[in-house]
Amino acid sequence: MRLPLRLLAWAGLGLAATPLTAQMPPRPADPVQACEALKATQFEKTTIDKVTFVAAGQVVEGSTLPAHCLVQAEIGARVGVQGVRYGIRYELRLPTSWNGRFQFQGGGGVDGVVRPAFGVLHSGVTPALAQGAAVASTDTGHQSDNTRDATFGLDPQARVDWGYNSVEQVTVQAKALVQRFYGQPARYSYFVGCSGGGRQGMMAAQRYPQHFDGIVSGAPILEQHLAQVGSLVALRAFQTIAPRNAKGEPILSRALSQKDLQLIDNAVIAQCDALDGAKDGIIENHAACKVDLRGLQCTGEKTDTCLSREQVSVFTEVMAGPRNSAGVQLYPGPPWDAGISSATWRGNWLGTSETATPNTAKYTNQSIRYVFMTPADPDFDYLKFDVDRDPARMMASAAITSTRGVDFEGFKARGGKAIVYVGMADSLVNPAGVRDWYDRLVKANGGLESTQRFARFFVAPGVEHCRGGRGLDRFDPVTALQNWVERGVAPDTLASSGAAFPGRTRMLCAWPKIARYKGQGSLDDAGSFECAAP
Repeated sequence: MRLPLRLLAWAGLGLAATPLTAQMPPRPADPVQACEALKATQFEKTTIDKVTFVAAGQVVEGSTLPAHCLVQAEIGARVGVQGVRYGIRYELRLPTSWNGRFQFQGGGGVDGVVRPAFGVLHSGVTPALAQGAAVASTDTGHQSDNTRDATFGLDPQARVDWGYNSVEQVTVQAKALVQRFYGQPARYSYFVGCSGGGRQGMMAAQRYPQHFDGIVSGAPILEQHLAQVGSLVALRAFQTIAPRNAKGEPILSRALSQKDLQLIDNAVIAQCDALDGAKDGIIENHAACKVDLRGLQCTGEKTDTCLSREQVSVFTEVMAGPRNSAGVQLYPGPPWDAGISSATWRGNWLGTSETATPNTAKYTNQSIRYVFMTPADPDFDYLKFDVDRDPARMMASAAITSTRGVDFEGFKARGGKAIVYVGMADSLVNPAGVRDWYDRLVKANGGLESTQRFARFFVAPGVEHCRGGRGLDRFDPVTALQNWVERGVAPDTLASSGAAFPGRTRMLCAWPKIARYKGQGSLDDAGSFECAAP
């Protein structure tokens, strides 16, 4: 039996189309035999490395995984720049009790590892495999022992595979294997991811709208060629107020003490918490939140109870967003939210290193040097970033990495639906960039009402990158998306809860509405709030 060629339509760049080349025997009725039979499947320039039947019983995120067939394969193995071996590796898990869905599990960081294709998103979302969906995942075309190794950026094809090509390659083959194993194609296809996986989801909607009925895109890194400008300008600014060692070198981690950050955190809550009608430790009304730190400035010597004039000035400058020497805004500033005193915020911006070599996540991010600068510049010093000269060096990467586009005509024509969300205390991905993208999407697609027919945006106050923080990070956009795609029920709210506020429930409202307190009732009860204009 040969799979229909219509299932193997090819629209991407990179490798050629990958039709099956082997005649296949009839699909066995026994699932173990059907799994074994997949070994004989042949795709062009592809090696199926392993096919094995996995018994039920493994517990992931509190859910027991069903019996399933595991396929591990590699597309386009080659030797690239500097003799490094490359190839798009992926795995596909096919449950014996299938619900008719196919889900692509997005990656994270700059990938390089094949995560188990369980369909995990975050706490509160049942893994897709446990629900009965067939699930695929990929390393996006390069291999490493961690997801922060960006040296693949030296290889032009590896950059393209990571940027967009691998998702198309894997989707085409995975869907063909789904049809082979079950004897019919998936009824619904989804892409679900956060962070880098969120970017991949938006890329799929824009470049490959034919493949997915629905997309969940969490904390999407839409435009690193622009967003990283803000990171580098901020690092340089914080460096200017950092105390220096005996050699005159700045110690970035000491630019702001933990007590300094707590002062700022307290000021943010004090000035913005009640703007939604409730003093409950959660800032809902970010549009109205304008924090003035001048009240924290010392009137005399610097102490633990106040900030120096330089600290107030620099922090205010960072939160306003980067500008060049002519005063032109290069990227929006991050929103004010709770959590500036958290270990996560310090780890992303200032770090803990007591030497002149910072260990902050933003400083140790290799992707700027290897992927987002063209050509790659492995020795570039982030702390010497020039706001007039260096941003231009990052623009070319947008052609293969950016998903900030607003043309969703193909996705809309297919009837596709997308749920995009971001934590407003995310100090790794600037939430303001995602919010501004959605505003542009609304303008380009006929206004909010028409845009919400295919794409809805939710913000999670106090939540950090994908999860965690001083907010309610337990919510389920996947089930909401399935109801939208399969039943036509569009989500106006997402029910949320979280460990940061035990016993509290709240609703995330579709942007631009916020959860506003009705004026009476428990602050821990979602029923005491309503979705309203800011």
